[in-house]
Order: sequence, then structure tokens, then C-alpha cells
Amino acid sequence: MKINRLEITGFGPYRGTQVVDFDTYADDGIFLITGKTGAGKSSILDAIAFALYDSVPRYDGTKGRLRSDHCAPDDPTSVSLEFTIGRERYRVTRSPEYDRPKARGTGMTTQKPTAQLDALDGGSWRGIAARPVDVAHELADLVGLTKDQFLQVILLAQNRFQKFLLAGSGERETVLRSLFGTSRFADYEEAVTQRRRDLEARLATARAHTEQLLADAAHALDAEPPEQDVTAWLEQQVLALGGRLAQTITAASAADARQRAAEAAHTEALELTRRQTRRAAAEENARDLAAIDDEIESKRAELQLAEQAERAWPYVTGARAAREEHAAAVTAVDRAREAYAAVRTDDLAAPDADTSDLDDAVTALAGRLALLDDVLEQENALPGLASAEADAAHRRTVAAEALDALTQRLAQLPEEIAAVAAELTTATVQAAGVDAARGELERFQAARAAAEQALAVTDELAAARATEAERVRENTNASLALQQLLDDRLAGHAAELAAELVDGEPCAVCGATQHPSPARREQEPVTEADIEAARETLARCETAKADAAREVSRLETRAAELRAATGDRDAAQLDAELEPARDALDRATAAAERVTELEARHAALVDERERGDADRDRLRSERDAHAGAESNARTEITRITSNVEAQRGEHLTITHAVAALTAARDAAQRLAEALRTRALRGDAVAEAERRLADALAEHGFANADAAVTARRAAADRETLRSSIRRHDDARATNAAILAEPELADLPAEAPDIAATAAALETAREARDAAHRDRDTLHERHTALVRTVTTISEKLAASAHVNREFETLQQLANTLAGKDPNTRRMRLESYVLAAELEQIVDAANARLRTMSGGRYTLEHDDAVQYRNVRSGLGLAIFDQHTGQARATHSLSGGETFLASLALALGLAEVVTARSGGITLDTLFIDEGFGSLDADTLEIAMATLDSLRAGGRTVGLISHVEGMKEQIPAKLRISVTDGGWSEISQDAA
Repeated sequence: MKINRLEITGFGPYRGTQVVDFDTYADDGIFLITGKTGAGKSSILDAIAFALYDSVPRYDGTKGRLRSDHCAPDDPTSVSLEFTIGRERYRVTRSPEYDRPKARGTGMTTQKPTAQLDALDGGSWRGIAARPVDVAHELADLVGLTKDQFLQVILLAQNRFQKFLLAGSGERETVLRSLFGTSRFADYEEAVTQRRRDLEARLATARAHTEQLLADAAHALDAEPPEQDVTAWLEQQVLALGGRLAQTITAASAADARQRAAEAAHTEALELTRRQTRRAAAEENARDLAAIDDEIESKRAELQLAEQAERAWPYVTGARAAREEHAAAVTAVDRAREAYAAVRTDDLAAPDADTSDLDDAVTALAGRLALLDDVLEQENALPGLASAEADAAHRRTVAAEALDALTQRLAQLPEEIAAVAAELTTATVQAAGVDAARGELERFQAARAAAEQALAVTDELAAARATEAERVRENTNASLALQQLLDDRLAGHAAELAAELVDGEPCAVCGATQHPSPARREQEPVTEADIEAARETLARCETAKADAAREVSRLETRAAELRAATGDRDAAQLDAELEPARDALDRATAAAERVTELEARHAALVDERERGDADRDRLRSERDAHAGAESNARTEITRITSNVEAQRGEHLTITHAVAALTAARDAAQRLAEALRTRALRGDAVAEAERRLADALAEHGFANADAAVTARRAAADRETLRSSIRRHDDARATNAAILAEPELADLPAEAPDIAATAAALETAREARDAAHRDRDTLHERHTALVRTVTTISEKLAASAHVNREFETLQQLANTLAGKDPNTRRMRLESYVLAAELEQIVDAANARLRTMSGGRYTLEHDDAVQYRNVRSGLGLAIFDQHTGQARATHSLSGGETFLASLALALGLAEVVTARSGGITLDTLFIDEGFGSLDADTLEIAMATLDSLRAGGRTVGLISHVEGMKEQIPAKLRISVTDGGWSEISQDAA
């Protein structure tokens, strides 16, 4: 994998777009990334890691710190990285999440993170993936390295690879696990341990269950179990309890037989008592029935007469109804004759009048009424005609008056229409200036508001400038403090080397074993932590300074905008110009409202004139039509009145004449009908009397009164019938009972029921007691057998589980580095130890050269103490002493060389494990300042060897000697505004 090109925009300390062309250094093979502290050297490596893995190691994944603090709200933030794998060139472009101004409206919105992966195809870029999740998947397949592996083999930071050299086994195991993916071995170890815990829990549960079962059995037997051979003891208890159970079963069977015999004797006594009781009751019932035989016979005779009377009863009621109807007909004739005499004075009301004469009179009266029907209709129409005449006269008058008023109004309208039109023209001209007046007023109001804001912004700008000056002073002090610490650190290197000298051992600088005048420390040593703290302070001060500068720039821009908006006029001047503008707008607005009112008035008057012409013609037509209707109604009234006078005769009106004739006709009809009905009712009475006489003779009654006396109501007849039937049924039933065989030949003496019941109860109690004894022993015996079986099964199963548990316990302890594992090395550590051995071999190939053959790394898998795990230790072998010692004993320069060799060896092994990917680009961050000139020369030679095969190596360092030796440089400079810019120098 080769890094070709990096483009940074709005990222870290870089505000504008910065481009790094790594291919420029291909011929040199090695280049130096230089710039003052905090300028942004390491941010280049951060950008590469962010582009490939969406993560920055320095910030622990805090993506909110990636966007440059120097960016304006609208400035973009993105990183674009071009790299080559094999013969294919790729480009990944990524931007983090950050806040930006909304496209519409005010306020901020969150810009979502984006990612795009392209491949170079024939001179143009071809898209591969366009979502962060898809880009991550594609890059994982292409690069073949995890983030941790990439940081370990391509981006080599001193603090990281030196920490790996000096780390303990636990820390080193964490790093190696992330690089080689061996967590599955730890998972296997945990799985075996968990299985051992599960088996241990099963054994404990089974043991507790068995002990509880044995305790329950001992409690039930009321006996104490022996310490040994519990199973045999339980089997003996089962046999003994079985013998007692057999005895209780025999006793229960005998008690059952005795109970059955007593129950049979008692049942026989109860049955005899029941039969004796039935026979006595039947005999008593027979005597009671015989006592009421005479009463029943009397009821039987009464019922027979009542049924005969019921058959003759329709004839009795028929004769009675005929006589009543004839009497009613006679009364009706008398009333009809009186009614006729009241309306007519002729002879037809006499008692000897004939119905035929009455029919003739009815016919004559009907003819007269027919002649008067038309005249009556005309007479009834007279009130309506009079009302129509009056209504027509009224309508004629109203129409004439309305016509006169409308004629006068139409004469006035032309003058009113002309006056409104003239007023409308004047108002329209005045209203045309509304928009111009409103715009003028709004411009004055906006300028007035801007004048007020300008006063506030002026105060804020003064405060912001004071703050900016303070932040510049703080930043200058922090920069000077950091430079002083760096100078003190360089000055103290000689004292550091002197502090590490040991009498009799060679000096790391000159090689002498005698040290007569070692350098002495004149002040407290400056630690790396002191320098890092000073760098952090400087970074904070630079950020604060940039923030203050941005605030001053923003307020200056705002103040200029407000001055332009006011036209350099103050609030008092603008207030004086506001009042005339308001008055002009009020006048134009009032005129516009008057235009609307006048337009409506003018339209209404024109419409009134048009409607008036049509209404005048309509009113003339209505007046003439109502006059004609009035004349017609008067003529018809005269004609009808003359005809009525001629036809009413002696009556006041035709209506009275018709009423008198109608009453006479109706009375004659009713009298004739009543005479005919009386004759028919007389014939019906004679026929009903004849039929009654025949029916009485047929059913044995002397007269109708006898039949009435004998008759009974239906309910009474049913009562008599039911009483007789019940008596007859009771005698038959009782006779059948006495004739039953079971009631024959019964002894006179009753059996002793109490004695047989007492004997049965005694037998039942004895049986129940025997059954309880049997059931109790059976339950105890069954429970004991079940318990013995369960205990035996539990013991057998526990033995199998216990054997499996012992095997798993040995395996789990071995995998966890415990007894019987004498090396105290966990499984994962064992696997990683093999990897570490290869890393050490690869590292020593370079360390021997860099240390002049003095030092080699050794893999230390010796047993540790105080619960420290073994397998991943490192030691340094010193050829001068022939002894291995701890890596912490190395000097600062030696530590750097050993760490660098170890990092390069680790990179080679990880690369081989990742499918043999070729790493054509390498970055090393800091650490060279601790080397003397000779050692630095050796380190440079080692780094120079890394260029073989076209590899490019980028170094980050402040060492002046390296600046002189490496002509190809990537320079980071800080602008006056506080943000950084990049420039490139090739050899």
C-alpha cells in the first residue's frame, strides 16, 4: 500500500485547502515533516487515519474536535486521500459531522458525515461506494489492516512503540490481541471455565437434593440413617415396611367382608319396614275414599243435568235476543215518526202510513234538491268574488302609487351618478401613492432600527478588541514558556546520561569505564510530561486567540453593515424624517379606503337606474291588470245575486232551502226503514219461540226456567268433572296397590331397625380404620421406594458428572495458567508468545545494526511471581556483559533505538499476517532528539535502508541534524491569522 496524495480542507489547524503530494518524495525515499510545535505536523497523520478509518487516534474517536476552529460557519470540512494498492489507485473522501448555517431561514443545522470511495479508471474516477458504512466495508477488504494494525505498522508514534517495549505482559497482550485477532482463544478459555462452573453448580445441586431426600426418608421412618452404606439401610427399611403392609391388607379384607354382611342385614330390615308401611297406608286410604262415595254420586247427577242444560242453552239465549231486538225495532219506529213530524206536516207521520207513500215522498224531495245544487254553488262563490274585487282594487292603488314614486326617483339619479364619479376620480389620484409612501416609511424604520443596533455593536466591538489583545499576550507567553522548557530539556541531556553511568561499565557516549567528571544537574529535570503540558497550554491559547480574532472580525463586519444601512445618520435625524413619512402614508391609505367606498356607491347608483327602468314598465302592467280583475269580479257578483233571489223562495238563502229539503228527505227515509225492520223482527220472535220449545222437550226440561236453574258455568262443570275423576282414579290406584304381590303375606311385627343400623355403623368404623392403616403404610412404602430409587439414580449420575468435572477443572486451570500449568501461561498468551518470538527475531535484525552488535531483544517466557502472568515478557541482552536485563534499564537513546527496531519488526510480522500486503509508505513521529550524533547516524542509516523497493518514509522531528541530513521536507507554517499552511521541498 502506498500513500500518494492528501487533500485537507477545514481540518485541525488547516482552514483552507492544503495538498500534500507524497509522490514528490518518491525519488528521495525519505522526507522530513517539520514545523514549530502545535503547527499541525501530527494532524497530517490524523487526516490519513480519518480518511481510511473515520477515526483519529489522538482524540480517542472524538470527531467533534476534527473541524478546524478557524473555519467560518459556511466553510466546508473534508479530507481526500489517494493511495495505491497493487496496480490500482483509489481515492477516499470523507467529512465529519459538524454544524453549519441552515440553507433556508436562520440558525444552524447538523451536517451529516459523508464518505465516497472512487477508483481511477482510464484517467477518470469511477465511484465504488457513497455511504460511510459501505465505504468502511470496501476499505476493509482493500487495505486488509484494522485501524490498530495500520497505526502500528504505518503511523509509528514514539509514545506508542516505546510504550510497547516497556509495557508489562498484560498491556503487551492487549496490543498484540488487537493486532493478531487472538481474542477467540480467550473466548475458548472462558467457555471452558464457564462449563466447569456449570458442572460444579450441577454437582452442588445434586448433592443438596440427595441429602434432602435422605433427610425426608429418615424423618418418615423416625430413624437415624447410618454414616456408611446408606443404600443398604434404605433397602432393609423397604423390606420391613413391606411386611407390615401385607398384614394390614389382610386385615382390611376381613373388615370389608364383615361390613358387607352387616349392610345386607340392615338393608333387608329397611325393605320389610317399607312394605309394611305401604300396606297400612293403602288400607287407610281405602277407608277414606269409601266415606265420600255418596257425595261423589250427587256431584255426578248435578254434572249430568248441567251438561243437558248447556246443550239447550243456545235456544234459550236465541229466543231472548229475538224478543229484545223486536222491542228495539218498535222503539225505533216511534222515534222515526216523531222526527218526521218535526220537519213535515203531511199525513205520512200517521200510525197507518204506508212505506210505499214514504218512498214516493223521498223521491220527490231528492229531485228538488238536485235542481238547487248549481244555485247553491253560485251562492257559495259570492264571498270569494267580493274579496277578489276588494283585493284587485287595493293592488291597483298600490301599483299606481309605486309607479309615481319610481318615476320621481329616476328623474333624480343622473345628477347623483355624475357627482359620485367626479369624487371617485379625485380619490383615485390620491390613493395611487400608497405603495411609494409605505416603502419610504419602511426604509426609514429599518434605518432607525439599524441605528439602535449600531450603538450596541460598537460597545461589543470595543470589548472584543480588548479580549483579543489579552489572548495574544497569553499565547505569546505560552509559546515562550514551551521554548524555554525545550531549551532546558536539551541542556539537561548531559546530566541525564551522567545519571545513568555505573562505575566499571562503559559510557554510552565514549565507551570509557571510568567516569571522573560526570556532568551535574543544575536545575530540576524537564520531563516529557512538562513539555506535553506546555504544548497543550499553547494549543489552548492559540485556539482562544483564533476565537477572539474571529469575534472581532465578525463584529467589525456587522458594524460596517449597520453603518451602510443607516446612511451615516443617527437616531435623532431618522426620527425627524419618520413623522412626514407616516403622515404621507396615512393620507394615501385614507384615500385608498375612500376609493373602495366610492366605487361601490357608483356601481350601486348605476345598477339602481337600470333596475328602475325595468320596474317602471312592470308597475304599469300590474296597475292595468288589477283594474281589469276588479271590473270582472263586480260583473259576476251582479249576475249570481239575481239568480239566487229567483230560486230561494220562502227561505232566506239557497243554503237554508237546501238544508230544509235535506232534513225532510232523511227523516222520510229513516221512518220507512224503521217500519220495515219492525216487521222483520216480529217474524224472528215467532221462529225463535218455536225452536226453544223443541229443544226443551228434547233435553227433558219442562220450561226455560228449569234449564236456567240446571245450567252451570264451564269452570264449575270442569270442577265437578275433576273431582269425580280424581275420586275414581284414587279408588283404582289404591286397589292396585293392595293387590301387589310384595304386600301379601307380610308379618304383623315390625323389624328392629335401630339394632341393624348400629351393627352396620360398627362394621363401617372397623373397616375404615383397617383401610386407613393399610393406605398409610402403602403411601409410606411407595414414598420410601421412590426415594430409594431417586437417591440411587442421583448418586449414579453425580459420579459421572464428577468425573467430567474433574477433567474440565484440570483443563480450565491449564488454559488459565494455573496448576497444573507449571509455566503459568494462559492459552492466548501461549499463542501470542509465538507471534512475539517472530517479532523479536525481525526486530533484532535491525537492532544489532543500530546498536553496533551490542544489544538484542529476547522473548522472556519465564515464570513470574506474585500472580503476574507469564509468556509475553521482553528483556534486552547486552553483549558487553553477557547478561540479559530489563528493558527499563536502557538509556533514552537506547530505548528509542530498541523501540524503533521493535516497531519495525512488529510491522513486518503484522504485514505478513495480513496477506503479505506491501507497505510502501511509512511515517515515524518524534523520538530522535534523545540520540547522540553517532547513534543518530546509525538510526538514519537504518531508516535509509527502509527505502529499498521504492518505500517512502516520512519523519516528524525537531532535531537540527536531521534537518541538515534530509533535504526533502514537508514544511508546516503558521499564518498571522493562527491557521496553518503546507509547503513542499523536494531534494
